[in-house]
Amino acid sequence: MKKIICAILICIIIAGGIVTAIMGLNVDINYSKSVRMDIYLGKTFENSDIKQIAKEVFGTDNILVQKVELFEDMVAITVKQKDIDNINESLESLNTKLNDKLNEKYDLENKVEDITVTYQPKIRLSSIVKPYIIPCIISGIIILVYAIIRFRKIGILKTIIKYIVAILGTEVIYLSIIAITRIPVNRFVIPVGLLIYIVVATLVTIMQEKKLAKWKLEETKKK
Repeated sequence: MKKIICAILICIIIAGGIVTAIMGLNVDINYSKSVRMDIYLGKTFENSDIKQIAKEVFGTDNILVQKVELFEDMVAITVKQKDIDNINESLESLNTKLNDKLNEKYDLENKVEDITVTYQPKIRLSSIVKPYIIPCIISGIIILVYAIIRFRKIGILKTIIKYIVAILGTEVIYLSIIAITRIPVNRFVIPVGLLIYIVVATLVTIMQEKKLAKWKLEETKKK
């Protein structure tokens, strides 16, 4: 059974590596090259109304609609650059549909010139991960030092390998699943990864504690 599980996990890692190499990760709008359109409506509005119109204009569901300003009377529509063929035509179409479909409800009379366009560059994932690298390394060293001291009687080398393989292996599987399922890489990916790191380290420690207790019991019986 263990061999089957190991084989499945290895296949997941390989598949994740292949998908990442060919297609890359599915990056969230906030981290990809995108276009942000700020539109002053002058009235409070429902995000769902704006998002529905934006979907029709840009032909994608991958759209971020946010209320901005203190009085929430301005909307920011963000779309990946690859989903926009011609920005000028898209702005014309967006403005027309906003006026046509929301005029009765919100009494809009906006002009294309009133739309502020901002091109947002792609954010490298390495810059997002970088702040967590040193803290993770430091905490990992502390965990290993504790494990070496605590579980030295049941094998230092085996203990070190078990921690490293369990933690790194689980994180690689986690990233592989994200790559294969095309889950968008967003601000929640790193916190979840850190949670997995803590849970796995805790589970390995519990298992080692049980082994140590068993070893002590066997040593007591020998005496």
